[in-house]
Amino acid sequence: MDEPLVALPIRSFRDAYQRLAGSYSPDARMVLARALASRTASTVLRAGMTPHIVTSATEVREWALTEGHRVVADPPGGGLDGAAGEAVRLAAGRPWLILHADLPCLSPAEVLLALDVARSGERVLAPSYDGGTSALGGQGPHSFRYGAASFHRHLPAGRPPRVIVSLGFLLDIDRPQDLVVAVRHPQGAWLAESAVPLG
Repeated sequence: MDEPLVALPIRSFRDAYQRLAGSYSPDARMVLARALASRTASTVLRAGMTPHIVTSATEVREWALTEGHRVVADPPGGGLDGAAGEAVRLAAGRPWLILHADLPCLSPAEVLLALDVARSGERVLAPSYDGGTSALGGQGPHSFRYGAASFHRHLPAGRPPRVIVSLGFLLDIDRPQDLVVAVRHPQGAWLAESAVPLG
């Protein structure tokens, strides 16, 4: 079987993490967004897969090309649902996995576990701690329902999924406290050694 398509939809680095605006400057949030995306894409590579960056933002496209990742044009006006749908269309029947790019503790083993489920023909669904959807995979067309509490909307959006609950998928970055939790865990300690201004 052909290699599954692993997609990371990234809307923007410049406007990322608005909910961190009270604690971090726009420049700091942009550095954080780029660092998290680089780490997540690197984790996909370490799992032996090719990350596809779905974006319409110039700065994200330039970053992705500089790092050697494949770039997929984000359909205009489609939001995250449209970006995920474009990745599935590009997969053309192959297994696919849609990953959020802000998963500081994600491991290659977790990526491979999700891909194994998708390769088997099952749907795979991994929630974030706040009820979002950190990873969603399968084979063939899918109805995407991203947004607040999307995990519960994705549950009935197809055949019953295999749900993966693990740290790498649960912890995404939405609040300053999430960064504190990530840095204190061995899997997220890299953030303290990066150029991200955490203080």
